[in-house]
Amino acid sequence: MATPSQSSGNNGLVVIIAVAVIAILAVGAIFLMQDHRSGSERVGDAIEAAPHGLDKAADKLGDQAPADNVERNLDKAGDKVEKAVN
Repeated sequence: MATPSQSSGNNGLVVIIAVAVIAILAVGAIFLMQDHRSGSERVGDAIEAAPHGLDKAADKLGDQAPADNVERNLDKAGDKVEKAVN
């Protein structure tokens, strides 16, 4: 049977491991959410957004939010699937 001192030592170890795993996942998520578009992709996005207003087109030239990156990547994946089916 575990004594109270052994039990609290195990809990401390579990907390340290949990914090380390969360920190590693957070760093990985931040890295994956960065905007990795090339200059030509930024210009292409700006040209596509131009009919909706120059301010929206100018926004496409800068870094995009992670949600925009996910949306753009889903659109690209859909385009590739559509081309493959046709």
